[in-house]
Amino acid sequence: MPQAPAQPGWDRLMRHILPPVALSGAARVWATIAGSGSTPPARLSTRQTRPLAILLDGQFWAESMPVWSPLAALTREGRLPPAVYLLIDAIDNQRRGVELPCHRDFWLAVQEELLPLVHGYAPFSDRPDRTVVAGQSFGGLAAMFAALNWPQRFGCVLSQSGSYWWPHRDGRGTGFIGEQLRQGEVSAAGLRVWLEAGQREPIIFARTRCYWRNSPQHSRRFSGVRLTAA
Repeated sequence: MPQAPAQPGWDRLMRHILPPVALSGAARVWATIAGSGSTPPARLSTRQTRPLAILLDGQFWAESMPVWSPLAALTREGRLPPAVYLLIDAIDNQRRGVELPCHRDFWLAVQEELLPLVHGYAPFSDRPDRTVVAGQSFGGLAAMFAALNWPQRFGCVLSQSGSYWWPHRDGRGTGFIGEQLRQGEVSAAGLRVWLEAGQREPIIFARTRCYWRNSPQHSRRFSGVRLTAA
């Protein structure tokens, strides 16, 4: 927005259209560094150890409900470390419904194509414990899928109202991730996970509670529903 106030702390912002390669079409992403040049030297992270935060449904967080100012403020206050933020757009609902729910090729493309490109622009740590994937509904499911299947790369998860019922919208089936866990194909051991689900989202709430009530991950329930529920 031309009249929008300056966003201190967001010293470099990259908005990029990626060509279609492994993904099902061109991908739109935003990448930026929070805190570069604005944090006291004693608290600066080195370029190669900056945490990486991947936010799914990137257009929502970049344009519809911009996160730039809140994250910049939290970084300036020292409540968040200087970090690289990567926002990946879903493009449209059809692609969102294909690429986010447990899509291996999507996450292979992220690791093999997107992350090296962004790293060349804004270096970040490749440690899983310094990499978080965050998402809501299908995005929450995708974040968990990425960490469970590539724990050596994605070690931290923020999953809000994750669609763990997928692909059974009626809620009667176990769900894809639930079946992976039941059969021992994947494990949440070693991951740092924060889960949220609304008590007024009956299927999502039940699935989240069923899958994770006996695990050491952090969780929270709340009253209400999320704006981005799938």
